[in-house]
Amino acid sequence: MRKRKIGSLRFEFILLPLALLLALGFSMTRLGEEMENLTLDWRFQARAASDPPADPQVLVVGIDEDALAKLGRWPWSREVHAQLVTLLGTRPPAAAAFDVLFTEPSADPAQDQLFADALVLSTTYITAAAAETLENSQKFEAEYAGNTKAVSNIQGDVSRLIGNDTVLLPVPIIAESSHAGFVNSPPGADGVRRQLPLLVRCGTRVFPSLVLQALLTREAVETDAVEVLLGDSIRIKGTHQQWQIPIDERGQMTINYRHPNTFKVFPYARLMASLLEFKDKEWPKDRPSVAGQMLFIGQTAAGLADLGPTPHGPQTPLVLTHANALSNILTGDFIKKPDFGRLLGVWALLALLTIIPVRFGPIWLALLVPTSVISAYVFTAFYFFQIESLHMPLAWPVFGFVLVEGGSILHRLIIESRAKGRITGMFGTFVSPQVVKQMISSGEEPKLGGHQAEITAFFSDIAGFSSFSEKLTPERLVTLMNDYLSEMTDILHDNGGTLDKFIGDAIVGMFGAPLAFEGHAHGACCAALLMQKRQIELREKWRKEGGWPDIVYEMKTRIGLNSGQAIIGNMGSRRRFNYTMMGDTVNLAARSESGAKSYGVYTMITGETKALAEKHKQDITYRFLDRIVVKGRSQPAEVYELVGFTKHITPETSECLHLFEKGIAAYQSQQWDAAKTLFERSATREIHQDSNPSLIMIERCEAMKLDPPPPDWDGVYVMKTK
Repeated sequence: MRKRKIGSLRFEFILLPLALLLALGFSMTRLGEEMENLTLDWRFQARAASDPPADPQVLVVGIDEDALAKLGRWPWSREVHAQLVTLLGTRPPAAAAFDVLFTEPSADPAQDQLFADALVLSTTYITAAAAETLENSQKFEAEYAGNTKAVSNIQGDVSRLIGNDTVLLPVPIIAESSHAGFVNSPPGADGVRRQLPLLVRCGTRVFPSLVLQALLTREAVETDAVEVLLGDSIRIKGTHQQWQIPIDERGQMTINYRHPNTFKVFPYARLMASLLEFKDKEWPKDRPSVAGQMLFIGQTAAGLADLGPTPHGPQTPLVLTHANALSNILTGDFIKKPDFGRLLGVWALLALLTIIPVRFGPIWLALLVPTSVISAYVFTAFYFFQIESLHMPLAWPVFGFVLVEGGSILHRLIIESRAKGRITGMFGTFVSPQVVKQMISSGEEPKLGGHQAEITAFFSDIAGFSSFSEKLTPERLVTLMNDYLSEMTDILHDNGGTLDKFIGDAIVGMFGAPLAFEGHAHGACCAALLMQKRQIELREKWRKEGGWPDIVYEMKTRIGLNSGQAIIGNMGSRRRFNYTMMGDTVNLAARSESGAKSYGVYTMITGETKALAEKHKQDITYRFLDRIVVKGRSQPAEVYELVGFTKHITPETSECLHLFEKGIAAYQSQQWDAAKTLFERSATREIHQDSNPSLIMIERCEAMKLDPPPPDWDGVYVMKTK
């Protein structure tokens, strides 16, 4: 037995390495990368509530809505920035980086001169530059960008760095008065900046980013103190300490995003006002410290250009990406990666341990085990990301688990479903999925070739359907009928019915076969009521769509039901057969559908169906219509209108039914005038005023009065049409 089980696992042992290769291959595709990035964003968001405050030395000076209101529309005159820099001279920061490009000269050169004069008084200011494609510009080969010297101590392939052959620098007078920090930060495929270049290639040179230059400025060192090993780290010999920053082969660090609320933001206009107010006073404790801090000055107002998606929102000020990266560096808060070989081993072990229960355990265990393993892995990845910023990959391991466990379960289901496939194939197209499941779980096959069973036969037909064919093109008619028949068949199935066939617009179905159930008559009544309700909704839907002839907006369906014994089974030729029903019960159901028109109703059922439905559940209201003999039948049958679910019956409808019932009693007693009077009163309360049972019975009373039946009349009305 054990040998047989091991032998049956051959498929799984082949599946395991194949799934691993497919999962790893998936991780290298754009979709795989996007899925991994998405799961990383979820982890950033999940831990946001527990994010620690950003490094206290990092301060964002926000160009916000208040600043725009007080200082004017953006962009401002450079005199405004000159005023800020001058005011900061009273409380000098350790570094102040403008995440704003000053690449176009001002209309008034004096404005640029004012700004440059303010900047030159300190070595702590950095202005933004970018390596971009510029027409009619030569390849950048200068050793300095502004006052920033190119980084020269680099090991690795410099050509892989983010950058360009041409450079966009601040206007010369501003560039010469400050350090340059490059702000190239291309977004990922989904628009989110997850990596920030710390080094940017500018022609034949390499320069520090805005973040790296801010750190160098704070440490009071030049780029000679920078040692770069691409694919490993950037090392800096600072005056305060030694720094080691992990980077990839392209000189980028992965930003360990913390929630924007963890950063101190000092509004631009408020900072200027505070510097003026407390110029010669002690700095208030309720406002962020400025002296000795590392400032990033950038746009935070909604509607400005420098906003974009981050893991914490679709419109986040991008100045926060620089602040976030610098805070990561200052606190050593970097994203870590697990050992890849060890991760592969753990994944393979988990996959192997789950194969046995998946393959041979009960179905609930076969589903529970992989679900639990995947859930545990996901929880672990989220947990370690929160406490250690450990980025365990999620996309490919989960995809690999799904392939292994899903493939194993699928293989098992294929093997186990061979005996059940014949039933599903035979009945799946016209029996509701619930009935198919019940047939399979019961372990019993329906009797083929025909057998007698108690059912409720169902017939429906669209009133005046020939007019639809005249007013609609074939294509439009097919579209309309597919919409209608799909909705109606779904309701039939949902209430336990089995589809027998479609005959044009007509639906033929049965309740109680191929498997019997006690409430088949009640289920049929519920289906009929829900179909009539859904048709009203469809008419409204079509009306809103427009483009249909008026007849579509008035579509109505007549339904007939009858319960009793019928012959059920596969009937037809040896080559082609259909699971269907036949017998007197079926014929009477068909006559009930066609006869509904004669009584001005849209759902007519027999007394047998009413009795069985009420025996199961008494939540439906019926109206007795008549005792009739249909064409082709000698025995009379009681027929009823299916009015609706009792809880939805209005007082006016209840009054109508009460008057109609009294009218029927007078009619059967041959009191024609009294009956007519009662029917006239009930007619005013009918839902449908154009055609209804009250109007029909008024005409019947008039006809009976002119040509009365014999005195011993038993109240049976003989139908003259089908």
